[in-house]
Amino acid sequence: MNLSTDKAVDILIEITPYVADIINDSDLRKVIDKYKKTPAKQIQYFAELIPTFLKKHREPVYIILAALNETTVEEIQAQSFVVTVNQIKEIASDKDLISFFTSFAKAE
Repeated sequence: MNLSTDKAVDILIEITPYVADIINDSDLRKVIDKYKKTPAKQIQYFAELIPTFLKKHREPVYIILAALNETTVEEIQAQSFVVTVNQIKEIASDKDLISFFTSFAKAE
């Protein structure tokens, strides 16, 4: 993701409240903490994490994806699931973006 500083600031302003809600979700934290020390159980981890995550945070995820991909929530909802999964993977592998938000979570 290669954005100008001005565009990146606009996106951060838009997505930060949603990211904060997701990061501070105690149910997600429980699942993450439960599997943190057992990486061999990745299938169980995702089987428990994904339903918890999407039940509570589907709309914020769509908003975040729309902002980062410079599109609308409606377009995210209508696009192919494979495209959505690839966008999530791209965000999850963006070390700078992840580091930006996790640094605030660690400060709490």
